[in-house]
Amino acid sequence: MVKVAIITTSWEDLGGTGKKTGLWYEELAAPFFYFTDKGYDVVVASIKGGNPPIDAGSLSGDFVKPECCQKALKDEAFNAALKSTIPVADLKSSELDAVYLVGGHGCCWDFVGTAALNDLVSSVASETSKVVGATCHGVFGLFEATSSGGEPLVKGKKVTGFSNTEEAAVQLTDAVPYTPEDKLRELGGVYEKGGDWGPFAVVDGRLVTGQNPASSTLVAEKMAELF
Repeated sequence: MVKVAIITTSWEDLGGTGKKTGLWYEELAAPFFYFTDKGYDVVVASIKGGNPPIDAGSLSGDFVKPECCQKALKDEAFNAALKSTIPVADLKSSELDAVYLVGGHGCCWDFVGTAALNDLVSSVASETSKVVGATCHGVFGLFEATSSGGEPLVKGKKVTGFSNTEEAAVQLTDAVPYTPEDKLRELGGVYEKGGDWGPFAVVDGRLVTGQNPASSTLVAEKMAELF
């Protein structure tokens, strides 16, 4: 059975804005149901473990209307997994076939500087039978990961992530340490994007990245195609 770890942020402070953030709900719900419906063994983890913060914006208005979100609000297994995530440090790459990095602005602070996450992603990415996926700000979990040769994992690879125009549209360009698009380019990634807010995902080898929340299911689908 394919085993996938879906990993979220544990960070709730939106930089120096005084506002709160966390994971983006659709970006967790979409892969959770896609993978469980495929019969995969899914474990939900976070940087610290426990009940991670959810960005309130992702639970409001049109953002919570997707079918996966409506299902998640009522699903006992989903909510049990969300409220009791395991710490990322407890995950073992040898027991996993893939990792999926969930976005949300909280990732901008704790998906970097967390050795356990960086080591896990690097280890999974180094094995030719395994898959790494990330959506939106979840690509922050790729920034400190390295290839087997010690180079940045994304160097020379086609990648995507939340675009500069989307970051500007939500007026958070100055709130984040750097934008996903800028950092991917800085690390040598070959950044690609689709239209703002529409589904768009890029596959390069066994690395799958998605541009924004609407790309969450598409990333899961493209990951599954690689198994």
